[in-house]
Amino acid sequence: MNFTYRPVPISAKTAVMAVISGLLLGAVLIFATGNHPAVIYAALVRGACGSLFALASSIRWTVPLIFTGTAAAIAFKGGVFNMGVEGQMYVGGLAAAVVGITWQDLPGYLLVPMMLAASMAAGMIWALPPILAKLYYGSSEVVPCMMLNYIAMYLTDYLVHNVFLAGGNRGATIKTDLIASQGRLARLIPGTSVSTALLIGLAIVLAYQWVIRRTRFGYEFEICGINPRFARYGGVNVNRTRIGVILLSGAIAGLGGATEIMGVRYCFESRFVGDFATNGILAALLGSCSPGGTLIGAAFMGFLKAGSLTVERTTRVSRAVAVVIQCTIICFVSAKSFAGVLELPGIRLWKGKAKEGKTQ
Repeated sequence: MNFTYRPVPISAKTAVMAVISGLLLGAVLIFATGNHPAVIYAALVRGACGSLFALASSIRWTVPLIFTGTAAAIAFKGGVFNMGVEGQMYVGGLAAAVVGITWQDLPGYLLVPMMLAASMAAGMIWALPPILAKLYYGSSEVVPCMMLNYIAMYLTDYLVHNVFLAGGNRGATIKTDLIASQGRLARLIPGTSVSTALLIGLAIVLAYQWVIRRTRFGYEFEICGINPRFARYGGVNVNRTRIGVILLSGAIAGLGGATEIMGVRYCFESRFVGDFATNGILAALLGSCSPGGTLIGAAFMGFLKAGSLTVERTTRVSRAVAVVIQCTIICFVSAKSFAGVLELPGIRLWKGKAKEGKTQ
């Protein structure tokens, strides 16, 4: 059964209220554990931006969310529900690692672009089957995307374990050998994990802004997301545009996997993606899928991640509280952004109507 996803912009007020609601629920849980919310939230803020090291930690966790958030935002704005960001990061990261391990003697000015290009190509290839199934066979893209996430996760594990496993690796983590030193991204802040991946991510956000504001393709894929029937009547090839949207989204997700490998880990590690994809989707929703809003949403999620790690180290409260806050925010944001936009054939899941000219 197929459905059409139509992005509905949310206001800054809605996003702020969703965040506040999540923090309030977190406060209730903190009370239930016998702790004072003010003390715990103070520790969270201190861990997120209380020192240069804390700020660097927040930036480190923000960078991959910039890539996953932008990838999700582009797909959502184009009317494609790309739930395969996680799998695209896995294959992109492995592609970059394989190139970085294989061509050890290449100079950095050749090796780095090759690794980034390989990751983008892998992400695009992995993103293509779900949209082809949607456009030409009438299925939903959501289920194939989610299934490809699992395939990517276990396939990369298999390939690393049987083909690219690091020599002498007997630990619990399945990982490859280290990539060439000239293929690693330079540090922006010495002694931290903040690398030039941050600059690449910011460049991607700026490019996204330029595409939707200054190019014909940006106009076409935004119109396809708002009203594909109108776009088709206006002469837009909706199928071709949506293929371009998912390819662009997959390329950025794959690039995010490469920058994590090249800037932080220096090798491919099993299950390295973690919650990057989920938090990136939340960042896109918080930012109403706009470039600036997605960047702010990614920064918020990154700061929350860094702060929660400090809370777990310095207090008796688990960082699971931060996960609850994130999930609550997703619930409140999705209640505003998804209501009235999922349509099954002959069935509308929400009876309310948004006022013309206003955002929800």
